[in-house]
Amino acid sequence: MTDLTKTVKRVSVGYVREAGKPRQVVVILKPPNIIAFRAKGCRKEYTLTTEVCYVMAVRAAVERERRDKRKTKRNYQKGAKNVSRNKTW
Repeated sequence: MTDLTKTVKRVSVGYVREAGKPRQVVVILKPPNIIAFRAKGCRKEYTLTTEVCYVMAVRAAVERERRDKRKTKRNYQKGAKNVSRNKTW
């Protein structure tokens, strides 16, 4: 991997609503470990460290897995209840 020694800016595909308009998100990587976000055409930057960003991504993935697991469990239980109600004997 290449070490981050200078600032790198990239325009993402995603859009956000900022200052009343839909704008693309600009992602900025700054040395040594800063990630900044801003709306294209706006000056205000929102920064995070790479560690905080990583922890947030892991938590979001765990929460998504929990939600999916809970959803499949509920669907399975609903299906089992419906099957028992539909018996015709």
